[in-house]
Amino acid sequence: MNKVTENLRKTAAKLLQDQEVKMVIGYGAGSEAVRTQPLFITSPEDAEKMVWNPFCANGLTKYLSDLKGFDGKIAVVVKGCDSRSIYRLTQDNIIPRDKVVVLGVPCAGQMSYQKLAAKMDVTGQLTDVEEKGDNLEIKTSKGNFTVKKSDVLLDKCLTCENHNPVVADQLLGDEINIAPKPDDYDEVKNFEAKSADEKAKFWLSHFERCIRCYACRNTCPGCTCRECVFDDIKPNWVGKEINVSENELFHLTRAMHLAGRCVDCGECDRVCPMDIPIRLLNKKLLKDCKELFEMATPGSSEEGGSILGQYRQEDPEEFM
Repeated sequence: MNKVTENLRKTAAKLLQDQEVKMVIGYGAGSEAVRTQPLFITSPEDAEKMVWNPFCANGLTKYLSDLKGFDGKIAVVVKGCDSRSIYRLTQDNIIPRDKVVVLGVPCAGQMSYQKLAAKMDVTGQLTDVEEKGDNLEIKTSKGNFTVKKSDVLLDKCLTCENHNPVVADQLLGDEINIAPKPDDYDEVKNFEAKSADEKAKFWLSHFERCIRCYACRNTCPGCTCRECVFDDIKPNWVGKEINVSENELFHLTRAMHLAGRCVDCGECDRVCPMDIPIRLLNKKLLKDCKELFEMATPGSSEEGGSILGQYRQEDPEEFM
């Protein structure tokens, strides 16, 4: 058992036993060796089910929005990227900060299920995993596998901005002294260099594959409207048909809703079953907001709010 898992189980059990919280949201073993799944525990005895390993890719903070009516405090496990969502939710007045106990875990990067599945048999059960330099030694019921960590990292982890949580009531591991890699937005800049026709062809080719499952919306900590325009029937603002036109309207509307609010957690990309590069659209708007308003990544600090919901004298007004 690694140190973080041990600390996590002890901390969760104590919080529940002392009745400081009524629920802890963390990670449990998944259905396959390199998967974990969200775990919700309400008794100290269940703390033994909690795990921490390089496969804890899921963001858990959106559940705070779903549980905002829960009677009692909730503890939630967060990584650096997830932790920005805490401030996003409190700035949007979705859940009071004093109702959440943040269990922070320093994270050197999470592994991509798809990349791992291409290199090993993932169908077994995990028995042990050990990081040795840039290698992962993964022991499963199907055999032992060694993979190069940098080859199987989630794409978002390649330019991680916060290896350590920006907010944590309790830190469950040693801080990671890895200098964050500055995001130079190369992918966005390459896209910006395309012609208007090339951009339209690119996005329409992706939007036509969208099945409107709303996984991106449902996992996003910035999508917290009490009533979503895409669910409304009266008035019927957006059609429910699955076609390129309606799909385009869905994605562009959601992107503008998140402009200046997206914490760049990458969950939209991770959960999309059709591999639509949703994060690229959000990162384009994030880049624009940073350049126009000198805005830090949303959720990086307790202060802040929506750029499009604020007014400052020094704001650029070229459009007026």
